[in-house]
Amino acid sequence: MESITDYGLIQPLDSSLFNKFRVMVNRLPSWVFISLALVLMGVALFPILRFALGIDAQIQIQFLTVVMMLIGGVMCGLTGMILMVRRQPDLQWGGQRQHAEDEDEGTLSLVGLHATGLLVFTGIPLANFLACYALWLKTRQISELHDKHGREAVCQQISFYLYTMLCLFMALLVIGVFALLFLLCLHFIFCLIACYQAKSGSLFRYPANIAIIDRKLENNTASNDQ
Repeated sequence: MESITDYGLIQPLDSSLFNKFRVMVNRLPSWVFISLALVLMGVALFPILRFALGIDAQIQIQFLTVVMMLIGGVMCGLTGMILMVRRQPDLQWGGQRQHAEDEDEGTLSLVGLHATGLLVFTGIPLANFLACYALWLKTRQISELHDKHGREAVCQQISFYLYTMLCLFMALLVIGVFALLFLLCLHFIFCLIACYQAKSGSLFRYPANIAIIDRKLENNTASNDQ
């Protein structure tokens, strides 16, 4: 029996197009997507900021426009963030520290990795991820424990934006607004718990944290004892 594709009415999906698109995206610099994300999210949030500061009597942008621009910005941001973290090479430890560091200073840097998540409440787009990523790059060579904390924290920041995007889609049905508020509350609580456990020398595993990169959670107890 002949199918409709034999008459050219419906062309079968060419999977190679997706592969070509994926290769093209992987070749682009991550800053391109981060810049697009900052522009889109900034344009969407700027009228809200003017209203909050009392400059405008009302928000000079429609709700649907804000949501759609934020969705586009978060999608670009997620692409850039994933490219940034996946392009970082794995470090080979062999169970030894690479650099010696003062204990108090080392604990402070561990706490700082998780505390960067609170920057989301400043309203600055991607501030929590960019600060966490920069601190991870700076401290990951100190010890394997620092690398593990950084991986866990970076994955949490990316996961937060992924869940935020889902909430923005649901915002078109209003329920997403409440879902976003709930997400922010959970994010705040988890960041505080992670900071407290990092100060105690243990690694907090964020619930529903997506492993964008290998979080290297095996043998955490052994790493904490070192």
